[in-house]
Amino acid sequence: MAELLHDHRVTGRELASLSGVDLARARPATVRTWEARGLALQALARGDMAEAERIMTHAGGAG
Repeated sequence: MAELLHDHRVTGRELASLSGVDLARARPATVRTWEARGLALQALARGDMAEAERIMTHAGGAG
């Protein structure tokens, strides 16, 4: 499970980079939002749309 926690952060950073967002210069809330997007993407990859929606609802829309 700890591996998943690391992976969603990496996934979120990669998504941000692909979108032209430099998380090294971003506010902590923006970093958390991108990490949540990584976690939601992993939920979608598992076929769990409800979990992805829950994650993004909880993460808000900042970033």
